[in-house]
Amino acid sequence: MVLRRLAVLALALASLGSAFAFQQPAFARGARHAAMVLDANTGAVLHNDDGDEARHPASLTKMMTLYLTFETIEAGRLSMSDRVKISQEAASQAPSKLDLEVGEDISVGDAVRALITKSANDVAVALAEKVGGSERNFVRLMNTRARELGMKNTNFENASGLPHRAQITTARDMITLGLRLQDDFPNHYRLFATRAFSFNRSTYRNHNTMLNNFQGIDGIKTGYTSASGFNLVSSVHRGGRHLVAAVFGGSSAASRNGEMRNLLTRALNRASTVKTRKPMPSLIARLKAAPKLAERPKPIAKPAVQVAAALPALVLKPVAAAAPVTAEIANVAVAETAAAEIAAPIDVFKVKRIMVAPRQGPRPPAPRPDETTDMAPEGAPDETASLPTAPFSAADAPGPADQLAQTFAAEGLSAT
Repeated sequence: MVLRRLAVLALALASLGSAFAFQQPAFARGARHAAMVLDANTGAVLHNDDGDEARHPASLTKMMTLYLTFETIEAGRLSMSDRVKISQEAASQAPSKLDLEVGEDISVGDAVRALITKSANDVAVALAEKVGGSERNFVRLMNTRARELGMKNTNFENASGLPHRAQITTARDMITLGLRLQDDFPNHYRLFATRAFSFNRSTYRNHNTMLNNFQGIDGIKTGYTSASGFNLVSSVHRGGRHLVAAVFGGSSAASRNGEMRNLLTRALNRASTVKTRKPMPSLIARLKAAPKLAERPKPIAKPAVQVAAALPALVLKPVAAAAPVTAEIANVAVAETAAAEIAAPIDVFKVKRIMVAPRQGPRPPAPRPDETTDMAPEGAPDETASLPTAPFSAADAPGPADQLAQTFAAEGLSAT
């Protein structure tokens, strides 16, 4: 009897060690993971695993940066040959980047390709300043456009996707954006299939390796931060079928890609070959009217549990809805708000050259690789997340005494 009790005790202690070793990673994956697959021919959702839960987008954010860039080009206010100058703010961004120096410039066309392939954060900020006058103004445009596209649960805080606890989205919203990029800008969307980009005697391969090993993939974007895990939005055309899918929170690029391949393969067997979905009206026509004021959106009402504690502390000052703006009213509005805390209204037509005073003091050191987008090695440890990656703490786990008591009870024994 004594030997039996000792054996049960040893088994219980071994089980307890296993519980502590594996319980937290399981919770962590659950808090970051999400997946959704949409039949783009019909608009039907073919797979949904937490697709409406708040997640960090990482470099998927650049899809909206590119959307606004394409929009400005189509409106005739920017061209692929225009030059984008690197400001101090742009040059100071963390990797992944092209490492351009302050004052250097790059064409809009090369800037677009750098975002698609290299996911360059310095170029993302420079492009945002080119289109919006400043990154802060550009972010307001991003959020305004997100609401108009139907991205109800997305909030942007920067143009690059670098870590920010209030920068959130959902798998559904990113699929919506990916589909609108295809519907609204079919000619520009082809650039998402770029496999390599050459600039300044260097060649950069596209981080989206699905382009190389899955038939029919035509884009679109990868992303990574330690808080988000490995993210991917993919689009595939095969046999008359068209799918757009998103996977969030992969533990590595390889595992994320593997899940995406499985989801797409299964969904292709169920997808329709008949297109019945009608694309939404393009927003380009609105750009040819009088400029509208870009507003910062109100906070998301019910974000996921991992950001619920952080968002209430964020002060987002709502801006009253703007009335229809004529040229005269727009001019008055600009003058009246020039000294206000919220930046001046944004004219999305004008490409502004701005002079940025150099920062005082030494340039800040670049963050560690696991803190940046699209730079961490596969399976990088999640030790520097900007938010807790799971609603889990040691206090939530049953104590050793509780687990031992449960084990003894299952054996019909007493712990005493």
